[in-house]
Amino acid sequence: MQKTNMAAIRCSNPVEGGSCSRARGTGKVKSLQYPRRRAPQGRPEGANTMSSGSPTNLPPAFRLNQMIMSLWVPQVVHAAAELGVADVLADGPLPSSAVAARLGTHPDATDRLLRALVTLELLAARGEQLELTEMGRCLETSSPTARRAWSRLMGGPGVWQAWGRLADCVRTGRMAWSAGDAAASSGTEHFDEMARDPAAAAIFHQAMVELTRGVAPGIVGAVDLRGARRVVDVGGGYGALLCAILEAHAGVEGVVFDLEHARGGALQLFASRGVAARASFVAGSCFDTAPPAADVYVLKSVIHDWDDARSLQILGKCRQAMAGAARLLVVEAPAPASPAQRGNTALDWVLTFSDINMLVNTGGRERTEAEYRALLEAAGFGVTSVRETPSFFRVFEAARA
Repeated sequence: MQKTNMAAIRCSNPVEGGSCSRARGTGKVKSLQYPRRRAPQGRPEGANTMSSGSPTNLPPAFRLNQMIMSLWVPQVVHAAAELGVADVLADGPLPSSAVAARLGTHPDATDRLLRALVTLELLAARGEQLELTEMGRCLETSSPTARRAWSRLMGGPGVWQAWGRLADCVRTGRMAWSAGDAAASSGTEHFDEMARDPAAAAIFHQAMVELTRGVAPGIVGAVDLRGARRVVDVGGGYGALLCAILEAHAGVEGVVFDLEHARGGALQLFASRGVAARASFVAGSCFDTAPPAADVYVLKSVIHDWDDARSLQILGKCRQAMAGAARLLVVEAPAPASPAQRGNTALDWVLTFSDINMLVNTGGRERTEAEYRALLEAAGFGVTSVRETPSFFRVFEAARA
């Protein structure tokens, strides 16, 4: 990805009448007074109004301009997550100068970042004091609804640079890692890199914990584990879903089966959730090795990472491990089968762009319910039920055919 020539960028504001002025000349940073705008009816005083207009009332070129410039937004959020802005403000409001001092960052640049976070409604300004909004608290490391690691992953160099090659992916049909040289691609580069970069692996696995934590109780509540003594979470990372299963079923033991770089975080999570006595970690590749013996195998958000050929390899290894009445639970969010079945705007948005993210980063895809059924049948399974959950996810329960 080419570096931006910042010297060529001038202070421009697409909103006519906007201001880009700031204190100059002294070398010292003046703590800025954040302006309070008149709040529209039904919104709290001080709330940001930049995004309150209906997009349909704006000219098409302006709306397109907003889309083009929206690439700035995830990088602002990523910078806040990477630096730990929310953790600094967790205990209460602070002026920007104090935030910069605690972060050890450049005062003026920090002030400008915080202004952007106010515009995004992640922070609220009360005079010169800044405080976290409810959404901003999701960037706290310890928040039960944390998305800090997810932001660090999505805005980090690996994902960011891969998305910069989307046009190549569309030209070739291959993921970004191999779009230029298919012969040199292993097909699993996104995960191979984690073995070489423990910090990147930790961010990825913690991001998966964040995304799983909120939906896990609904998934666990949707499945019947009566009679199961042992559950294996295949590709389970740190084991957030397995922990929820073990918490709900005191008589069950569990195993996370994943690559070695997930071991340390998994063992720590088992201990923090109080299930360490019944949970263990087994290292292995789900492409090359059959997982340990169990009554139930779980694959959550794994199959959508891969194309059909890779998915069949994973399912084949699970089938190889299964004996007797063992069951397989594939947990995914199926895409609508046709435009006529669309209607949940949030789900449509998530799955549409998740599908592109899979294309770019792993070569996978989002699939419809029928496509998941066909994939399972091609791997030698019979689908016995498809269970809905309170979230977008559904649980495909299958047994050896």
